[in-house]
Amino acid sequence: MAVKRNERLKELFLQQINLELRNINGINANGILTLTGADLSKDGKTLHVFYSVLGTADDRARKERILNANVREIRTVLFKKLRLRTVPEILFKFDDTPEQAAHIEDIFSKIRSEHDKTDENPRS
Repeated sequence: MAVKRNERLKELFLQQINLELRNINGINANGILTLTGADLSKDGKTLHVFYSVLGTADDRARKERILNANVREIRTVLFKKLRLRTVPEILFKFDDTPEQAAHIEDIFSKIRSEHDKTDENPRS
């Protein structure tokens, strides 16, 4: 039963944080921020919110500063809107999964192109 509650809370927190991020000035200027997921600790005291940034390393650093500067305000809004006894501490963590997927796709493309070249020039 506690697992289902934890999952529901995690989804609710992620949805509300996503809504609140829209109100932060400059959050999507120079690079696009996307929340990719969340993990709520078993005791419900810590929420890790994962994000990715479509843009440069500077854009990523800028987004990280903006998120960390606004985490207290986001938590306060969650407390007011959700009317829970406690709202977990929010920790934003960069999710490099999209970058890793793109890198793997590049490797597969190179392998395919090398394979196509060997098919075009078979050894006699």
